[in-house]
Amino acid sequence: MDKRFTDFFTNAIDRFTSDTPAHAVAFARNAIAGGKENWQKPAPAIADARGVRIPSPNGSIAARLYTPLGAGVAPGPGLLYFHGGGFIVGDVSSYDSACRRLAAHSRLRVLSVDYRLAPEHAFPAAHDDAEQALRWVSDHAGALGMDANRLAVGGDSAGGTLSAWLTHYARQNGIALCGQLLIFPLLQLVETKSKQRKSPDAHLLGNQALSAIRKLYVADADPADPRLSPLFCDDFSGLPPALVITAGLDPLKAEGQAYADKLSAAGVLVQRLHYKTMPHGFISLTGLVPGALSASEECFENFGGMMQSR
Repeated sequence: MDKRFTDFFTNAIDRFTSDTPAHAVAFARNAIAGGKENWQKPAPAIADARGVRIPSPNGSIAARLYTPLGAGVAPGPGLLYFHGGGFIVGDVSSYDSACRRLAAHSRLRVLSVDYRLAPEHAFPAAHDDAEQALRWVSDHAGALGMDANRLAVGGDSAGGTLSAWLTHYARQNGIALCGQLLIFPLLQLVETKSKQRKSPDAHLLGNQALSAIRKLYVADADPADPRLSPLFCDDFSGLPPALVITAGLDPLKAEGQAYADKLSAAGVLVQRLHYKTMPHGFISLTGLVPGALSASEECFENFGGMMQSR
């Protein structure tokens, strides 16, 4: 992996453990904002990208709607997407290239959501925003060019937490979903020191980073709450078909595989893609990690095929 990127994460995590949370978060957010163009290959062309405001009791939620050239006549299948970043960093802007690539290769309309982040907004702020976004999209799908009966949720890392939880939330609240895209998802925050989390890219998502998530986002909440740890949900029946993507150099790979096993055991249709040489976060590292671009494109194309067949 490119030394510029590993040095950045090493410095960021050092700051989370030795600096004040506010300074550490500011450093990480500024570095991501300044380096995002260097970490990504140029995004493919799409038909349109525009801002959307989602009404919320906590103030409107910013989002960005991506319409690919291959979307077809509206309304069509749509994906509500949640970025990664440990509930602490990341935003719609830093995920712009990844979402353009996702839209282009899946041929889906993609709505990327700018949910609130910690430490300014601890749990359940991000989850509340995700639930509100899903309710609003379900009610206003037509205005986005989406078919309300062909909606999916998806996300990477912490965005995978939100997406996995939303499938349970949707089932409980009678909201129709026909797919879920879980990309190296973070699916439990109870155990953050197990051997399964040791990996060659521990500087990306090792014990210190997971501890920062626990401290800044989970705060005083119970990490076993199924919203924070969807792996521990009681009932997986009736959830939408899933594409679960795991990476061989990712500390989260075992829980992603375990979640896919639980879905499958409950009768949910599951497709799995595993990339042995990829690290956590590879969809945002297409300009730094050899093979990350082709792996990302394959993931997105597979999910698009799943949704187009629904």
